[in-house]
Amino acid sequence: MFVSQKCYQNVLNVILIASLATSFVLVQPGYSTIITSNNGSNTSNNNLDISKEVFVVDYANIRIQKFDTDGKFITKWGTEGDAKGQFKIPHSVAVDSSGIVYVTDMIDLSVKKFTGDGKFIAKWGSKGSGDGEFRHPHGIAIDSSGSVYVTDMTNLNIQKFTSDGKFITSWGSKGDGNGKFMAPEGIAADPFGNIFVSDTANNNIQKFTSDGKFITKWGTEGDAKGQLNSPAGIDVDSSGNLYVADDGNSRIQKFTNNGDFVTMWGSKGSKNGQLDRPHDIDIDSSGNNDVYVAEQGNFQIQKFTSDGKFITKWGTEGSDDNQFQDPHSVAVY
Repeated sequence: MFVSQKCYQNVLNVILIASLATSFVLVQPGYSTIITSNNGSNTSNNNLDISKEVFVVDYANIRIQKFDTDGKFITKWGTEGDAKGQFKIPHSVAVDSSGIVYVTDMIDLSVKKFTGDGKFIAKWGSKGSGDGEFRHPHGIAIDSSGSVYVTDMTNLNIQKFTSDGKFITSWGSKGDGNGKFMAPEGIAADPFGNIFVSDTANNNIQKFTSDGKFITKWGTEGDAKGQLNSPAGIDVDSSGNLYVADDGNSRIQKFTNNGDFVTMWGSKGSKNGQLDRPHDIDIDSSGNNDVYVAEQGNFQIQKFTSDGKFITKWGTEGSDDNQFQDPHSVAVY
């Protein structure tokens, strides 16, 4: 059973509609998403329209922009400053199962938490190398239990928190061995309780348990299949396949959960399906695994199928609505 809902809408009531002995649909008015079951499979994407939202960190414009999945602008928030809800430099974004938005601020050295329409909730973090402290917070991910994981490019570690910022654990140190990092950038949690980290300097992906025990790694520097050149954002689909924004190679690579190469797409350019500095990636794992890519070089978001077929794109260079000055991170809910 798949469950997804927007936390900022009111629940009016619940209607249960029985259709077959092995199938039912649960509709929640006031919500744009459906809970559906059919012998354990999620069929909502085939039967019913699902309204979803895409959040983009507009790095140099110091704001978050929110769109529908076709690229229609919905709203934005953020200005430069250190007051509640302001940013110094927003870096990465993640959204939990209730639609709460988490943003790392690499200059304010914090994680900031908002509602889906941009209302500030809380923040945590301060300068340092101790538990709950940051020196360069970058990537952020949220697992199925709501725990929050943050990569730190200067402390060279991963920190794990509760959803309200209480420190749980950390792991990592400088190096190129198992469980060590030179530049931990992207981070993702799969449906099975595993955590993946991309290292832009070691040109690899490492896989861990949710408490930081090393499992495996893959990747070497290069442009052949399965090789990487400054891998940045990563994400996992509903089957556990891992997608990598292979920034330096201007392409997306797809791997199995244990690192076997599956496919890749993209080449440097500005035409549909071409990429220029793809820095982050997010998968609509609750739908049909559509892939959203944030491109720094082309100032846009591109949307693909899970095997790399181009669907649509939006964005141009600038500071108006639906424009970007470095779209740095993307998250779909």
